[in-house]
Amino acid sequence: MNKITVYQLFAITFIFQLGTTIIFGFGGSAGRDAWIGELISCCLGILIVMIYIALMRMNPGLTLVQWFPSQFGRWIGKPLAFLYPLMFLYSVGRIIADIRDMVSTTVLPNTPLLVISGLFAIIIAYCVYGGTVIVARLGEMILPIVLLMFFIEIILLGGSGVLHINNLLPVLEKGWEPVWKVVYPSGITQSFGETLVLAMFWPETKRPEKVMKVTLLATILSGSMVTLFDVLAILVFGDMFSSFLYPLYTLLSLISIGHFIENLQMFGVLYLLMTALLKSVVYMLAAVKGIQQLTNMKGSRVLVIPACAISLFLGMTMSQNIAEHIYRHHFELLVPYVWVPLLFVLPAILLLVTWLRQLKK
Repeated sequence: MNKITVYQLFAITFIFQLGTTIIFGFGGSAGRDAWIGELISCCLGILIVMIYIALMRMNPGLTLVQWFPSQFGRWIGKPLAFLYPLMFLYSVGRIIADIRDMVSTTVLPNTPLLVISGLFAIIIAYCVYGGTVIVARLGEMILPIVLLMFFIEIILLGGSGVLHINNLLPVLEKGWEPVWKVVYPSGITQSFGETLVLAMFWPETKRPEKVMKVTLLATILSGSMVTLFDVLAILVFGDMFSSFLYPLYTLLSLISIGHFIENLQMFGVLYLLMTALLKSVVYMLAAVKGIQQLTNMKGSRVLVIPACAISLFLGMTMSQNIAEHIYRHHFELLVPYVWVPLLFVLPAILLLVTWLRQLKK
């Protein structure tokens, strides 16, 4: 079986953590202090990722869904483990809804939503059929493109004369409260807590001893990139940063050099399509692999079409508009009542139980 190289693991982790954050921005409710919230979220996210890696080291050779039956037993562990593939399928549905709303709003306003969502779901299914190797190569291919586009964006924004350092001031004008509201719970779950899904692939790496170093490096760099993006958006928009739904898309529309290099909003759409595709493929592959391992099926390919159909249905029906999709479902319901228990509470309990069992032995 082909295994994931160190570089491929870094690429997958980095792009996965960027996800849709790179187009929606981070911490808009904190206004010009959003970048502080991202830095704090990154520091706390490193601690969360360390918990996941500790669990991997305590359960060598096992994937995320195998940790729970191994430590809690079949009757308690399996039902708990099944929650994760279901969460992954729902996450793919959310990403499909993100693509549906973004593409229909910006570049294809007259295209039926089902066509946009269905085509994206077909691409996901095609990539998942290729297995872990295809996902690894996808990350390997997307990483340099995303980095190149980001550096070009910084150079062009600098050359357009739209960056104003005074827009960052005053720092913490409204105190720490808005910052902490974006840090917990959404800030540390949105990119860093979701890294737990990669525990489905860590046993397939060529050098498992490098997982911690690579994952932490990717976490630091992805957090730094999102922070830098927030700083760029604030330098341009100031406190108005919080009023934009797609700040990167709006930011790119302001680039104008010699009335020749302008109208680069398509860069923003490409950002979202590439990072969202990798993130949704990782989620979908983790979901079908998890179900296969928990049900002792011989292979997971037979699950791909039904799983993608479920996520497509969820993506088409979970919300009526982008405001309901992001603010009501995500921040009010999903994060506090689903993400926090599954990404923080259960792993913490599992870590404690695993440590106590090993101590007893």
